[in-house]
Amino acid sequence: MQDPFEGIGRRIVLATHRRSGTHLSIDLLRRQFEACAARKRLGEPLDALYLNLERLMLASRGLSEEQALALLRRAPRPIVKTHALPGFEAWGATHARFVEGLLGHADVFSVVRDGRDVLCSLHRYLQAFDARARCTLSDFLRQRDGEVSRVRAWARHVLAWRATPGVRPLAYEEIRSDPCGVLKRLGDALGMQPRYVAPLLPRPLRTHLEAHLLRLFTRTPGATNILGARGAGAALRWREAFTRADREFFHAEAGEALVELGYERDDTWVRHGAAPQERPA
Repeated sequence: MQDPFEGIGRRIVLATHRRSGTHLSIDLLRRQFEACAARKRLGEPLDALYLNLERLMLASRGLSEEQALALLRRAPRPIVKTHALPGFEAWGATHARFVEGLLGHADVFSVVRDGRDVLCSLHRYLQAFDARARCTLSDFLRQRDGEVSRVRAWARHVLAWRATPGVRPLAYEEIRSDPCGVLKRLGDALGMQPRYVAPLLPRPLRTHLEAHLLRLFTRTPGATNILGARGAGAALRWREAFTRADREFFHAEAGEALVELGYERDDTWVRHGAAPQERPA
């Protein structure tokens, strides 16, 4: 039987928890590595520039495997994003062979961000379409995401990918603070030469109108980030928004992940808040 991935280049898979720098990473790769620079047709949505693997499972705006393969053919080194846990057990047998084939010839990166920032961002983002998120940040942290709290779900996700053999870590904070160094390491890992186009980081989309115009009139937009609700404002900052009880809850649910990823050394932050940290390892 013919390999459906025949003729498709080695994939670059970005495994992330939501609001962890997914699109910053996608657009950095698209901007700085010529082989990742896919082009879309005028009028197509911005996610035609990469493969959102979760669209295989969506009823609305979903993709067939054939359509997914067509997206992968748009660049010599196509980019794939996923928010799933490694192993994709939650998907059952659906698309199992496709995912196995996709990952069988891929460089996989786990993009991580401080979970406290992630949850603050996710709280604000989900308010646009999820009534459960229209609550206080304290309540949001304690809501269930499947069988565990939203905080524990973040920790489980990042630790699972970190423990997966062959997966390379990529920290959101380091992309922001040292994009030149990140590009060099990415180039070494991928066997490609960065372009070092200035500015090194892509400028994110600021308004829904800008996103709409890029969809209609541009084949190679500079950014693909997903905006939250109109007029929603900035996400809360956890250092100001977390109560002592919130810090205690977060550390009980995800302290192991904060320490393992280098965001904290121990539980001191629970008692005293947190001072700015060195760049995570």
